Amino acid sequence: MKKKVKITIIGGGSYNWCPTIIRDILKIEGIKSWDFRLLDIDPPAARRIARLGRKMAADWNLSADFSATDAQDVALKGADFVTITISTGGFETMARDLKIPEKFGIYQTVGDTVGPGGWSRALRNIPVFVDLTQKIRRFAPQAFIINYTNPLSTLTRTICLHTDQPAVGLCHGLFEFYDLLMQIFGLKDEKQVRLRIAGLNHFFWLLDLKIKGRDGYKMLQQHLKGKPLSSLEKACQLPSVFHSRMKVAAELFERYGYLPYIGDRHTCEFFSNYIVPNIRKLREYALIRTSIDYRKRLRAGRLKQVMDQISGREEISPERSRETAADIIAAVALGREFVDVVNLPNQGQIPNLPHGTVVETLGVVNSLGFTPLVAGLLPEGILPLVMPHALNQKLIVEAGLTGDWDKAFITLANEPACAHLNWPQIEKMGTALLRANKKYLPQFFKAGKRR
Repeated sequence: MKKKVKITIIGGGSYNWCPTIIRDILKIEGIKSWDFRLLDIDPPAARRIARLGRKMAADWNLSADFSATDAQDVALKGADFVTITISTGGFETMARDLKIPEKFGIYQTVGDTVGPGGWSRALRNIPVFVDLTQKIRRFAPQAFIINYTNPLSTLTRTICLHTDQPAVGLCHGLFEFYDLLMQIFGLKDEKQVRLRIAGLNHFFWLLDLKIKGRDGYKMLQQHLKGKPLSSLEKACQLPSVFHSRMKVAAELFERYGYLPYIGDRHTCEFFSNYIVPNIRKLREYALIRTSIDYRKRLRAGRLKQVMDQISGREEISPERSRETAADIIAAVALGREFVDVVNLPNQGQIPNLPHGTVVETLGVVNSLGFTPLVAGLLPEGILPLVMPHALNQKLIVEAGLTGDWDKAFITLANEPACAHLNWPQIEKMGTALLRANKKYLPQFFKAGKRR
């Protein structure tokens, strides 16, 4: 392909996401030249990432231009692909998302998807995503949109409501499944695993599993020999702060007969009994909270790594990650096709979940865009667990778009993590979270709106 491919990364100063995304894209074979535009409200951070990108291109003898800017029109004009990796309000707002609910006996482990933390994060990001999507339509009408920002379901739905451009939400939760299964069964190739998943981001379920063509669930039960899934914790190699002993996954597997997403720190937040009403519940299930202090240390460490790689003190690994943004770009730009996990509005891929809710299933990616594959019905026992969240996520988007306080409080009350609270407590906590985010919630604080 001779054309220079234009990539805009919104959140282009992210020390966590950008080095990985850029490296993966540069490693795509068959494209001669790249134009990366790094858009960020922190221009110095974006300039550092641009310097790192130039170092990668120079080290690997590749043709790639890198520019850093905080001007949306400049960054987006004529882009072929736009990736979004932002966190509106940064660590300051994330800290409030966790701290305020603690006063009401809610101890979220992450707080970026559901529960009061996910609710708050969605509402302050929705107006930002509406604006970004409108700008993408104006300046990059042919662009494919790839969203990594949480809460993935609500924000991907926000994008899809405001453009007919191809758009998808990406998450790496499925890779953890592959890692676990490959280590349990001593597999060397992911192609030896075939699976069918269905659900919501961070709350999907493994409906069917084949290992080398054999019944994978039966093989797993034989491997466990009556022991809980959590007995295999060492088989899943994750960073310690993100690791869990899979006690939540083990309990749900035993109870419902299907494996949920094995990342307990996310899965637990979709229920009322793991993170409330006191912090002792977390210890019972060996759940680790991702603290803001840890996130700050992680960011500082990533910044140091970026600077060391720019200076040459640390070698830049040429190895591709398991993130699939590069695979999507290659499929579209080079006429390829592949199947992977996607988050897309429900068009019938899960027939017994609401139409339009963003669901997580397998899907086909090619130059036509993103086509979800039919996953089938959620089992009757699991459906009542997923349905409330599927319905509520649609309502949260409505509340976020309209700035309707009453609807927002209803969606907060619908969160299972808030089930132990009465209505005055819901309003008190919801009001505290909205006021803490006032700077980012123009739709809620316009003249005449309820205060």
